[in-house]
Amino acid sequence: MDLSSAPTTYADALLFAAEVVDAATRPPHGDRGEEMLRDPYAQEMLRQQNNWSWCDNRQDVDLAAGGALHATVEYLARRHATALPDHTGRAGEHWPDVDDRLARLASALRFAAKAAEQAWPHRLGEILAPWVRQRFAALLTATGRTEGLGSLDARVRRAVVLAWHYRSMRHELFGDHHWRGRPPAPWWCLDGTLAVRSPFDDYATGQVPSYALRLTHLDHATGHGEGELTVAGSGTAPLTSYPVTITHSAPTLAGDVEAVHRTAVVDALAALGLTHAEDGGPSSSDR
Repeated sequence: MDLSSAPTTYADALLFAAEVVDAATRPPHGDRGEEMLRDPYAQEMLRQQNNWSWCDNRQDVDLAAGGALHATVEYLARRHATALPDHTGRAGEHWPDVDDRLARLASALRFAAKAAEQAWPHRLGEILAPWVRQRFAALLTATGRTEGLGSLDARVRRAVVLAWHYRSMRHELFGDHHWRGRPPAPWWCLDGTLAVRSPFDDYATGQVPSYALRLTHLDHATGHGEGELTVAGSGTAPLTSYPVTITHSAPTLAGDVEAVHRTAVVDALAALGLTHAEDGGPSSSDR
């Protein structure tokens, strides 16, 4: 999907997520309950469809894509909050072209991600962009038409919500790093496996590093896992990455890693809810 095709295909692709949650739930008031939930969403999507006509810069495109995406996220949340689960049947019984519909939804979410990336660029983008696309691919893989509605609904909702959170994070990261007067930059967390922070760089000197911690494996039962910390320093220096090993929820890095980066790992894990920043800094490896 590209900008030229988005005005006619973007909203249609997102509507598949609404169809999935409709099929997987049953409003308690029958047809009347269905109309009360669906009609406002349909009207909002029609309104959002008109936004493409005034797009003439990257921020406008992000707003147009984000508007329809946010409306879809809200509808999925309202539907699940007010309806009852109904997982009878298989995906292929509802949509013979379910794999094609999933592919179009994945394309729409990639388009929304790209719109946010172009509107709000960041040096950590070379880490964040492939990460979110890998997550979309994993969540929206072809179902083979035999998948149950409950499973399909869960992963479709997760992918759509992730796309919205990613779009919001890109905007906030840009603001944290460039806009004066904001509160101290927090850690922005996605999907339980990624934490990113980009403090304000007052004079754009590149002396204030930005961080991304990606977990590639985590066993919640044992607190053991693996990940990678990526550090973005000055505007011209390449990104630097350090392997992180987690044992009993405590991170370990190589002995030559700077103390400030070690603290960042502890804070990132705390933001992900995996440890507590006050527990102390990470240990040094004997390697």
